[in-house]
Amino acid sequence: MPRLLIAAALLGLAGVGAAQITKPPEFQENRKIQAGAASLDGSSHVSAERTELHRALLDRLRALPRYAEGVRLLESQLFGPAEQLFEKQGLPLGVAVTRFILGQADSSAELLCRLATQRPTDAAVLAMLGETVGAAPNWSARMLAAIRTMATPESADGEFYLARALLKQDPPLTAEALPHLSRSAALAPKETRALLELARQENTPERRPAAIAALEEALRRDEKLSVAHYRLAQLYRAAGQLEKSREHLRRYQELK
Repeated sequence: MPRLLIAAALLGLAGVGAAQITKPPEFQENRKIQAGAASLDGSSHVSAERTELHRALLDRLRALPRYAEGVRLLESQLFGPAEQLFEKQGLPLGVAVTRFILGQADSSAELLCRLATQRPTDAAVLAMLGETVGAAPNWSARMLAAIRTMATPESADGEFYLARALLKQDPPLTAEALPHLSRSAALAPKETRALLELARQENTPERRPAAIAALEEALRRDEKLSVAHYRLAQLYRAAGQLEKSREHLRRYQELK
C-alpha cells in the first residue's frame, strides 16, 4: 500500500506534524494487491477500492449456504475450478462473482439481471447487483431497472442499492439518488454506509455543510470510523476551520 508523507505545511494544518498518513482506500489512486482475497486481481493498477469490493463480494458469498468451498478456491486464485464448482452445484451467484473478479463485468451483469427476473425477492441477488452496478456501463440501465423492481417495498438495503445504481448512470442521477440515501440512513440507524455515500456526493462548496452533517452523524453511530475522520479533516480544512480539521486528522491517525 503506498504511503504519502504529508507535511503540516502541505495540508495547511499547523501542529499536525510531518506524520506518515496512509489514505483510506477510496482516496488512493492505486495499490498493489496483497495476498489472500486481495490478490484476486494481480494487476498493480487495480484500485484499492476495487480490492475492497472483491473482498466484500467474497464475504457475501461465504455467508451463503454451500458457497464456502468455492470461495476458498477463489481466494486461492483457482478461478476456473471455482466457476466449474459453482456451475456444477447450481450456485449462479458464485459464477457471477467469479466472472466479475476476472474482469468479465458484462457477463456477470447479464447473469445477475437474469437472476433478478427469476428471483425478484432474493436479497443476495439485490446485494450483488447493487455492489457491482457501474462496472459494466452497457448494463447500468438494465441493472438499475432490476434494482428498482427488487428494492420495493422500502428497506435500508433496497434504498441504498437503488441510490447507488442511480449514481452509476451516465450521467449520474444524483438528485434522485440523494433522497434514497437519506431514507436508507434513517431506516438503518446503526449503519453508516448511506451517510458516507451522502457525504461523497455533497462535493461542492454549497453542499459542504450537508456533507459535514452526514459525516458527523456517521461518527455518532461509529466514533472509530476512520474514513469519516479523514474526510472531515479535508472538509473542515476547505471551510477554513483548521482546529477541527487538525482534530479529525489526529483521530484518523490514531485509528490507523
